[in-house]
Amino acid sequence: MNKRPQRIRIKNELGKLQSLPDGPTQYERLPGGSEVVILGVGPDPSELALLAGSGKAVYVIEAPEYKGQMPPQWQAALPSHWKSIDPEDLDDDLLARAKIIIYLPAVRMFPTFWGRITGRCRWLKATSGVTPRPARTVILPTTQADLLHNELETALTGAGFEVLRLTPKAVGAELPAILRKQQPALFLSVNFRGLDPHGEVYHLLEAAGVTVCVWCVDNPFHLISGLRSPFWKQTHLAVTDSWFIDPLARHGAQKLWHMPLATTPSLFASPRQGNEDLSQRIVFVGRSQFPWKNSFFAGCKVPRWQWETAEKLLRDGGRPDYAWWLERLDIWPLWPDKDSRRVGLGAEDASRERRLACIESAAALPMTVIGDSDWADLLPASAELRPPVDYYGELPGIYAGAGWNLNVTSLLLPSGLTQRHFDVWAAGGLLLSDDTPGLSLFPEELTHEISFARPVDIPKLAKRLAPGTALREELIQAWRDEILTNHTYEVRTAALLDWLDT
Repeated sequence: MNKRPQRIRIKNELGKLQSLPDGPTQYERLPGGSEVVILGVGPDPSELALLAGSGKAVYVIEAPEYKGQMPPQWQAALPSHWKSIDPEDLDDDLLARAKIIIYLPAVRMFPTFWGRITGRCRWLKATSGVTPRPARTVILPTTQADLLHNELETALTGAGFEVLRLTPKAVGAELPAILRKQQPALFLSVNFRGLDPHGEVYHLLEAAGVTVCVWCVDNPFHLISGLRSPFWKQTHLAVTDSWFIDPLARHGAQKLWHMPLATTPSLFASPRQGNEDLSQRIVFVGRSQFPWKNSFFAGCKVPRWQWETAEKLLRDGGRPDYAWWLERLDIWPLWPDKDSRRVGLGAEDASRERRLACIESAAALPMTVIGDSDWADLLPASAELRPPVDYYGELPGIYAGAGWNLNVTSLLLPSGLTQRHFDVWAAGGLLLSDDTPGLSLFPEELTHEISFARPVDIPKLAKRLAPGTALREELIQAWRDEILTNHTYEVRTAALLDWLDT
């Protein structure tokens, strides 16, 4: 019986053992002339020699961390006529005219060494060495199901840019043809959409001189937990929650900016009518839990005694948020391992308990929850459950027609805000919000009137701001003026472009 060949195993730059696959499909080949540039030699040099052919000259670059772990027989098998060179020896003329062969597994195992080299090679091959014209184009990776992209496209178009939408999974395949024709001004990714875990798309854009900005709408450490390359530290990182700026900088992020959520006036200016049945009800719109919670937090646990401490803090009106769990679990650093998810599990479970406590208290009033079917087993008997609605369709009318809109900010964002903090007021509705530190973005005289510290405070606050009261109408107008003047996506995008100097 034939035994399966034993593959060489080495440690990647993150210290994890990986096998080195072989075979022609493990190599990327970029066409060229009689000279050959090899970027990474696979586990079988003789196999690569057949791919390289009898070129005029064969130049080889190898990552020192890779080469230092390979067995002596690998070194002995390297053809004697191959010339080993350093990355500094590569010039654009050679790369543009030579055939280039890239051993992809090693490139992805050592992205810090290979990222800029392979990005430069791919760009030179895409453009034939000719730098294309700069263009006022923004590449926006998105699907039809993604929120915020319509808002960003509208704001960017208003600022004089052409927006080119790409499906995130297709970015790697479509980008070379785009870069052959133009040099876009900006690649704007929401939550790293369109950027691969190893940074290959980023380094291609970097070689092409395209600014790359990632707007982290969700918890940034959750987002980077799936990345296997430190390229994210070099991107322009915008975060909706300013708390993350310091820990991200301590992890090596170089360009950080606070870009909160906002609203789109055109979407909420004329909300649909017909929600009179909600006019005396308190309404909560949202999910019952973190999307894909079980798979994302698979294998994560928090100590029981820490959870009991968090429960007591919740009962006392405290906030066991992501920052609280990070301190209690004493985890650092949060990348490249995925321990950030263990911190997040504690914050997410605490969020769920806090959200349920707020809904339980709010249900002293007529209560409607609009969300997924999992709510059915969680809600008080007196609460009404309705199915999800379209954000761009029915939601503005619900916000405007509700007696009160309830907000409970996720504890995954220690100083976060939600879309409700902007959209409810823009629609002409009234919001009751937990006292998240993120409210410091707004005037204190406004936030003081609509925020609660403990779930038990909700009915009293709602009664004070009941439909028909003078204070309620004054607050709705004042908040709407504040939001539409200072917190639109046009305002946010203009500030972002100033920061990027684009």
